[in-house]
Amino acid sequence: MPLHAEPSPVGGAETSIVRHNSEEGTHIDLFPIRKDFPRSDIKFGNWVVGQYSGIGSTDFFLYNGVSHTHPLIVSPRDEVIFSRAYDNVRIWDAYDKLPSPLNVQIGYGRNQASSGTAIGVQSALDIYNEAMPTHGHNEFSAYYAYVRANNHGFHPPGQHYWVSDFHLTTPYAPEVSRSPELEVVYSGRIMNMSNGVQTLSPNHMGAYGQSLVATPMLKGELMDAGIPLDARTYPITAMLALAGFSGDQHTYNGVLPSATPAADYALRIGGGGGSPYIPFDARSNFVTGIGLYDWSMAGLDIDHRLPGATGPGLRNRYATELGGSLPAGAWPYSLILHDEHPEARDYAMAGLQIGDAPHAWLVGGTQEHLAIAYHSADRPLLTLSPTGIGFMGRPPTSPPKLHPKFDLSKRIDPQELAKAYNSLHDALTSLGLAQ
Repeated sequence: MPLHAEPSPVGGAETSIVRHNSEEGTHIDLFPIRKDFPRSDIKFGNWVVGQYSGIGSTDFFLYNGVSHTHPLIVSPRDEVIFSRAYDNVRIWDAYDKLPSPLNVQIGYGRNQASSGTAIGVQSALDIYNEAMPTHGHNEFSAYYAYVRANNHGFHPPGQHYWVSDFHLTTPYAPEVSRSPELEVVYSGRIMNMSNGVQTLSPNHMGAYGQSLVATPMLKGELMDAGIPLDARTYPITAMLALAGFSGDQHTYNGVLPSATPAADYALRIGGGGGSPYIPFDARSNFVTGIGLYDWSMAGLDIDHRLPGATGPGLRNRYATELGGSLPAGAWPYSLILHDEHPEARDYAMAGLQIGDAPHAWLVGGTQEHLAIAYHSADRPLLTLSPTGIGFMGRPPTSPPKLHPKFDLSKRIDPQELAKAYNSLHDALTSLGLAQ
């Protein structure tokens, strides 16, 4: 039964053949009548669905006659392509959601309580055999996202660019007994079966649970994006940013009375939890907890303590090894202590505590004094200054100046020796060391 096809987006009017097929099942076969134009399609109003084989990247397609676009294409290589070109302008609401080529919406437990593992989108790659390419490397990625600002057009300032954006809202459970067992915005599990891959060498780039890299653009990337070839990239704010707080709807700052911590640990290394694959009481094992090797201003900067906070800036329950040097011309200090306030509030601008409070030794000082105290810094046992020394809470007293004639390498005058002794005795008496 011949059927006259309507004009299609990829050619003029053609004749196709509709045939009932009862040998391979109950269905209808649609064949092109011309071999030089291998297209068979069906039109439903403004929509055309069909097959266009052997020409370009189109095999099976879905076409919209109004927008003149292909929302769906299946290539001869079985590639499923969803596309959407959106050029309209919505200036009244920048947060109004634009159309997306693919939307997956799953209602879980809407009509009755359900049980199971709900997955919105699943992507799995089964790697069976690999061949060595003549150029480059084999790379496998179950999910690949690319957000690229095409600079052939205009981009006003103040735009937001997110490669991935995940939101998680848990059930409302103010009672601890009703809280979920596990909450993770992003969960990744790596099973390294290759020995030595973690070693950085000419043959290994490493294995990472998460990798964030900032690099300049290559020549081809600059050309595709319409960016001048002499352009450069710039530093970002942070490679990894951890921020936030908890509270009610009126909490907009972490220092408000209604604010509570966003997390018990901003960054935790080691211990169990965080994944259903590791028991909560399991211990982890690392060679180095944190490694800082490349920096230009500070390797570790601790600042901006919350108002009213009493915790230390750095706490370590085990021995700390310090070593380092300053630029040329400076003394090779391994540790530098200074007060967090620019002005001197009392005599102890910076200090070091040895032992647990309240029974601890305190070593501290200002620009003028160095003091050693026990339990309380108000009464130091020893106080040193550039010109004097003090004991048992007494201020530093300048040592007596000996007479120039008191020189053991020369002949000693008994009268001059007596004067020197009396002067020294008076100094020790004033310090409470003699009577």
